[in-house]
Amino acid sequence: MRIKDLASLSGTTVRTIRYYHQLGLLAVPESGTTWRAYGFTHLTRLMRIRWLVESGVPLAEVPHMLRPPGNPDERGMVIEDLDAVLASIDDKIAVLTTQRARVETLLDRVRTHGRLSPLPWPVVRVYAALLERPLPPGMREAMSRERDLLELACYRGAVPAEVTTLLDAVSEDDLDELLSLWEACHHLAVTTGPRMPAPVREEVGEVVRRTVDFAARLDPDATHRLLRRAADLDNPAVRAAVDLAYPSPVYREFVRRLMALARQECPA
Repeated sequence: MRIKDLASLSGTTVRTIRYYHQLGLLAVPESGTTWRAYGFTHLTRLMRIRWLVESGVPLAEVPHMLRPPGNPDERGMVIEDLDAVLASIDDKIAVLTTQRARVETLLDRVRTHGRLSPLPWPVVRVYAALLERPLPPGMREAMSRERDLLELACYRGAVPAEVTTLLDAVSEDDLDELLSLWEACHHLAVTTGPRMPAPVREEVGEVVRRTVDFAARLDPDATHRLLRRAADLDNPAVRAAVDLAYPSPVYREFVRRLMALARQECPA
């Protein structure tokens, strides 16, 4: 039979068969008068090759697997190689399972909430509820930037579980108190210039203290663990990300004060 017939019978392509020829996996038939004739032996070997490859066996391992094991050592090599292939397949299944779960979660969030985000649902819920309220433009922008900063951290797997725990505990009544903390920050942001006098810095510090007290009422243990994490995160890279996210000096001062309080509450 011709090469195209061999390809059709084996469910592969002429290009693949020629590639196997180049690798030495499949013998090239002797030349006929005008074309090469493939026989039953070529078909059976090709089917075995395809069966192994489709099972996940690397092409480099195919040749010795096609040879009948002549002694226990050769049989042991085949078993070892197949065990390695099986482990590789298990790893791929684990990765695909994780990816599928993520895509399912993202699909559900887009269908339900219209936003594609890796953030945990409690975080999405709280920010969505806050941003649905009538907010001054500057306050809305700062709130969105904070959510986006958390999203960036989420891409790197750096959103602490305590954030989810705290926001999951936020009720409708708590949303009003949380909004009042944002309003206090926003008022200072719009009434303060680039240079903040000492009294304004103290007011920012008071808002920070109120924020920590609010979190502690939701879950004191999660708040303490989060403060410990914040103390560890006080480094140049994090400060640079904060400065990019918050152009307002008031919001930057809020973060700095929060980290200072974290170091005080949770010394190393």
